[in-house]
Amino acid sequence: MRKSIWKNLICATGVLALVMALRPTTSAAPVSEVKGCDQFLVPKKNDINGKPVGQEVCRMTEIEFEYQGRKYMRLDVGVTGTLEGYALKDDKARYSNYFNVYPEFVYQQGGEEDKPVVHGIGRYSMEQGSSMTVVYPVNKADWNGKLFVNAHGAGRSFARGNAKFWYEELTETDPIAGISKYEKLMIDKGYIMAKTRRSTLMQGGDLNVTLDDGTVLKNRNVTEQPPLIMQFAKLAANLAQPHLGALPSKTYWYGHSGGARPGRMVSYKAGINVDTDGTPIIDGVIVDDAGSGLWLPVAMKDGKDVIFTTDEDKKRMVPTIEIGHLLYVNETPDDPPVFRGSNNFLHNKRQNAKILRDKGMWNKFRYYEIDGISHGGGENLPDGKRGDISIIDMSRLMDGFIDHLDAWVDKGVAPPPTRSDWRELGDIDKDNIVENPAIDMPEVGCGLGVYHIFPVSSGASGQGTTGFAGFTGTGLEPIDGRGEFRDDPDIVNVAQGFVDMNGNGYRDYVETVTEAWQRTGMLKPNETFNRERFLQCVEKVITKLEVDKFFTKKTVDFYKQQARTMPLPAK
Repeated sequence: MRKSIWKNLICATGVLALVMALRPTTSAAPVSEVKGCDQFLVPKKNDINGKPVGQEVCRMTEIEFEYQGRKYMRLDVGVTGTLEGYALKDDKARYSNYFNVYPEFVYQQGGEEDKPVVHGIGRYSMEQGSSMTVVYPVNKADWNGKLFVNAHGAGRSFARGNAKFWYEELTETDPIAGISKYEKLMIDKGYIMAKTRRSTLMQGGDLNVTLDDGTVLKNRNVTEQPPLIMQFAKLAANLAQPHLGALPSKTYWYGHSGGARPGRMVSYKAGINVDTDGTPIIDGVIVDDAGSGLWLPVAMKDGKDVIFTTDEDKKRMVPTIEIGHLLYVNETPDDPPVFRGSNNFLHNKRQNAKILRDKGMWNKFRYYEIDGISHGGGENLPDGKRGDISIIDMSRLMDGFIDHLDAWVDKGVAPPPTRSDWRELGDIDKDNIVENPAIDMPEVGCGLGVYHIFPVSSGASGQGTTGFAGFTGTGLEPIDGRGEFRDDPDIVNVAQGFVDMNGNGYRDYVETVTEAWQRTGMLKPNETFNRERFLQCVEKVITKLEVDKFFTKKTVDFYKQQARTMPLPAK
């Protein structure tokens, strides 16, 4: 017992020392000491097998800072607590590490529905990185009255070493560092922004789960636990309320990949998105490139699909904007059920949209495909570049998506129709013409080259990022990150992977911009690329995106200025 007391004392002293050592050297106010925040915790659920389940301990630090002329408060919050859910005892199963709340989706769609499912309670801990960063405006007049909660994707784990102790998240001298471009948009628009962190390592995790029979399962993750994200959102609202004078009128969810997948389940799984007063906890969702393109709105019981089958059932769907990245071409090794039909991520995303359409959910759902972008949207790269990685800045579109979701939820103003290159979704009047194709930003619609997967610095694993190959008119189409092979000693430079810039299927010479634009019909055979034609093209692309309110005026002005001043290829 004495050892435990001294250990806790030393730990607390160390926490305080670390936090004080993290004082920024800018004009921001210093980080305060670690504070208790248990009074703001979300009330626990009723006893589960004789045990209350929910948030137990809250600790935080706070710092005031200035960003773009406004003052904000940043809270870094650690939370410890428990969750109920379901698991597999079979450690060899692909989804055995997923401690989740909807086994009828996870195991059925993962091809593991024949394995016995067990119930238990898992414990998450701030000491193993369960935390969030909350940012809200100091001036009440700068708050829009709403909150955006953000859920990251898979792969984060304290055991792996890419998750931090909760009090180590503020490690930069700039308090806005570590906040993504999308989150900065939310802050700038006046939202309370809650950036959540949880254990999401797919083949592992940081949680121990105690089953109802007393058995303890180790190394579980909480990727598929939307109630955890919702509890974080409610805690963030409680923390900001004393300063802002009210709780948020609306709460929105943004999730990427493994944070987008449970974002779908906010609506798909009955009983999840219900507050104590019967109202929704989450009022709207942005699903950004859902992990594996899953889960689909289908659950089979006794040979019948039981999801969204009645009008009452459909009422739980909240307005959802889903984004699909066309250059993310990954596939899973699952054994999918017949209704899923494929392991291909893009197919699954499109199938999800088609199923919702066929079930009459189009009035609450929009799906927008984005060309030229792989899994990452450059949200964590200052200029979209790092080494050979070059990514179109999707924050310029996210700006519009955030506003569309808010207008849809708060004012009933529906966004533009679904956009997809798949004829099933993009051909609105079924005339075999895709009237609503995928969204092309100016970098694609007026391309001076092509964005491609497998940038060289990322190697073959770089499916989630992109590189850029320009229409220089010199040399052969470049080798991509998959490199070359030399199986035949007489052929030493056979390309294993190359950037097919003109789409003809073989490696040949790089075109000039004039040749590329002539090939695609953007220039007539006797016309030449020049600044004037480039300006005309950019104006056409951004005007359409502005009319549909995918681009804000700020973004339109940016592209106009860029088109007038950026260097253009000499040829």
